[in-house]
Amino acid sequence: MQQRELVSGFSELKDLLIRTYKIERNREFVKLYFSEKDNELLMHDYDDHKNSVALSRNMNDEDISHGLTANAHRLVRESLNHASPAGFLIEEFQLNGFFRF
Repeated sequence: MQQRELVSGFSELKDLLIRTYKIERNREFVKLYFSEKDNELLMHDYDDHKNSVALSRNMNDEDISHGLTANAHRLVRESLNHASPAGFLIEEFQLNGFFRF
């Protein structure tokens, strides 16, 4: 994926989380975190891990959740090509300047 697509995908995922949980913090302060549990790929609000969105219901079958925008869908699909999809997303999220630990 090109960097522009990665950045757009992460921006769209952040917007999805903000809309889903009606997060009122300024958008720039919303940080994403990704995890895997029971073969699901999840996106969390870094500051509140209870707020999560399933990005893939079944990583083995590459079952990507419906309702993702085109760039977000491509980003999730790309992550599923890696041994640790959540690790890939966390690393790319950091590398693209979204969040410094």
